[in-house]
Amino acid sequence: MRIRVEVSCLATKSLSGVSNYTKLLTEALDNNPGTEVHAAYFNFLNRQSQPKINLRRPLEKNSLVPLRIYAKLQSYNIAPPFDFFLTRVDLTIHPNFATWPTIKSGLKAAVIHDLTYIYFPEVVEAKNLEHLRRVVPRSIHQADFIITISEAVKSEIVKEFSIEPEKIIITPIPPDTTYLTKNDNEIHKKYGVPTQKFIYFIGNLEPRKDLPTLIEAYQKLPTNIKDEYSLVLAGGNGWKTEKSRQAIKAAQAAGDKVVHVGFVDSKDTAAFYQQATMFVMPSIYEGFGMPILEAMASDCPVIASDIPVLRETAGDAALFAKAGDSDSFCQTIQQLINDKNLQKELVAKGKQQLTQFSWEKNSQTIINYTEKLLS
Repeated sequence: MRIRVEVSCLATKSLSGVSNYTKLLTEALDNNPGTEVHAAYFNFLNRQSQPKINLRRPLEKNSLVPLRIYAKLQSYNIAPPFDFFLTRVDLTIHPNFATWPTIKSGLKAAVIHDLTYIYFPEVVEAKNLEHLRRVVPRSIHQADFIITISEAVKSEIVKEFSIEPEKIIITPIPPDTTYLTKNDNEIHKKYGVPTQKFIYFIGNLEPRKDLPTLIEAYQKLPTNIKDEYSLVLAGGNGWKTEKSRQAIKAAQAAGDKVVHVGFVDSKDTAAFYQQATMFVMPSIYEGFGMPILEAMASDCPVIASDIPVLRETAGDAALFAKAGDSDSFCQTIQQLINDKNLQKELVAKGKQQLTQFSWEKNSQTIINYTEKLLS
């Protein structure tokens, strides 16, 4: 079976959640001996960085038009087939919400990671919001099938677009194997972490991550805990960052050890999880909870917002606090800090929870469903 994956989202220095998903899924499909993977990306006049991905075949390039121009044409439904000069395949996977016109593909699938733009439009960047409103409904109805990342998002898609559940398959996001390998990199001095022990968060500074609640919860901790533990926030700026930035600055002005370290070098991502006392995910909405599984793979106890999708991701291997409630998060953080046995129990349960997820399962799910449709 020949499968094309559009991997332009990998032609960047810092990978987003969608980019990581695309990379790991494409590599998993390529590892299947019966699958021939063709990864394609836009590289106008060879100005783009080459995607960092390990595949058996060279990448296919579209050098005739800039991705920015093609994406704009596609957004308004006037783009030509993007694969006109590419190899014919059985399936094309579009991993970033929008299907593109094809002429060399038997089937096409759209990956819909979440429906933030419907449920929390106020947290989506304005220009991206309009784009998603145009392309997601069209992509869902034009695709031969939909790939999503959780039962929670599948239910949302069925509800919002009246799609038959059988048209949607689920590929949860297992962590990269790098998190399973011990990483002793010195991160404290390199990133300015002020205490040996720390509470960790990673994600873009965007509203649905609800960092102000986590920062407020940290500020409410007893002084003796704050003296021993700092709050380390990793990740890029994202969009609509004003409230998060204000919360960080206010906490720092008050003398609290709140540090925003920005993007973390890929060589150090596992080190942060492995050296943290706990990982906290205060999101009010997610499509999945990939950082939760990354933390579990790193033997790091987890606290998460009590929302359905994070319950689905973590199972009984995490503690949960009420979303948007700083008192609830503060109490749960104290509970975990003060109970070493509970920390060990969550780590052990996390290892068991990880066994439910694998990229091999995900790739086989896609292959089996494609074979069913082709037959």
